[in-house]
Parts: sequence; C-alpha cells; structure tokens
Amino acid sequence: MNNFETTLENLTSFIQAYDDISLNDGENLNYLLQKINTTLFYLESERSIFKKKYEQRIYELTTDKKMTVSRAVNFAEVEVPELYMLRRILESGYRCSDSIRTNISFLKNERNNSR
Repeated sequence: MNNFETTLENLTSFIQAYDDISLNDGENLNYLLQKINTTLFYLESERSIFKKKYEQRIYELTTDKKMTVSRAVNFAEVEVPELYMLRRILESGYRCSDSIRTNISFLKNERNNSR
C-alpha cells in the first residue's frame, strides 16, 4: 500500500473518530481538527500532481491526436480518475473540518458564557 492510500485511510479513520467522539470533548475535537487539516493539506499536494497529469493528457490529446478539447477532457477524466475522487474526498473533508471548527467554537462560547 502506498503513502497516498495510507493517507486516505488515515483521513477516513479520523472522520470516523469524529463521528464516535463526544461533541463536548474539546481537547479531542481539537486533536482531530489538527489531524484532518494536515491530512487535507497533504492530499491537496497529491491533487495538484493528478491535476498536472490530467492537464498534460488533455494537452497531448488536443495537440498530438488533434482531438477537440471536450473529447480530450472526456478521455483525460477516464485516464486520471484520481482527480475526481480527490475532489470529492477533499470537499467532504473540508466540510467535516468546518463542522469540528463550529463545535469547538460553540464549546468556547459556552465556556465563556458560563463564567
């Protein structure tokens, strides 16, 4: 298993841990937020690599094979499926990160209002 697949599994385990954790546990929420955000950062660098492959393939198909751009895009999407997959995973990861951030913010407000 390569580093990319391991990172995807780690992200999945962090999100599952968030699902299982008490929303009143600010310390663990903060830990999970840190882990999810650093994992998303790494996946963004992977996405840029796949995006480069995708764009390169479109360029090759339109210049060498004389395909139309729309047809080349269709071919490139089939040849580089990781790009679409990463887009979806990153979008979900960022939504989860936003949710954790909101929970932490709520906990801070509750703590400050209870004083």
